[in-house]
This record gives sequence, C-alpha cells and structure tokens, in this order.
Amino acid sequence: MKKTYSLISFVALLFVCCQNQDTKKVGLIYENGIEKIVVEIENGKDFLIYDEPTKTNFVLTNIDPMSLVVQGPGIKVLGTKDKSTMRTEIKVPSNYLDKDTLTIKIRYGENYSKGHEFYIPLKESE
Repeated sequence: MKKTYSLISFVALLFVCCQNQDTKKVGLIYENGIEKIVVEIENGKDFLIYDEPTKTNFVLTNIDPMSLVVQGPGIKVLGTKDKSTMRTEIKVPSNYLDKDTLTIKIRYGENYSKGHEFYIPLKESE
C-alpha cells in the first residue's frame, strides 16, 4: 500500500512540475551559434494583450539590425537603439487571429537567408 501511495505521489508531483514549466516557458529567445535574438516585452510579461499597444524590443547579438526583417500582424517598427536592438510596438486587434498566438517571422543575414518564428500568446484585457 505504501509503495502504491508513493508511486502515485511521485507521478502527481512530476505532472505538476512539468505542467508549471510548460506554462511559464514561452520561446522568446532564439540562438543559432553565436547569433542570438531575445524578444523583450517591455511590460515584463511573456504575453501580449489584444487591442493594447505594447513596446517590444528585439535584442540582437552578432546580428546587424539593418539586416533584420520583422513580420507579423500589428507590428510597427520604431527604429533601432544602440545598434543592437530593434524597437517595435505591437498592437493586435481582437478577433483578428484564429488562435490566441501571434506568429512573428524574423529574417536576417545575407539575402535574408536565415530566419526564425516566435510564437507569443495573446490574451483579452481584463
């Protein structure tokens, strides 16, 4: 009986730990060798809110910001900051997307041959 209880407790604990990791983990970092892109949402959250403009920085390591293209609905490029950060503002209208996830496509490098997609969750305002 004790072994069964211990096994059930262990499985429950493992499930809770894995579930917490998945809910907190939003892919806001991309690395390709020495190249790196970090998405920093200035409100400090790892999601965006529909109909609310949110300043977002794409912090670049070993990537020229002049060779970076950022594509996605509601994204407005504001400029570059200290030659390593592309500043943007993102405002996605409610009921615009099929799923509550914004896909941001990144292209960079010679002939824009390299790329990545970021998937950022969207929520309704409370």
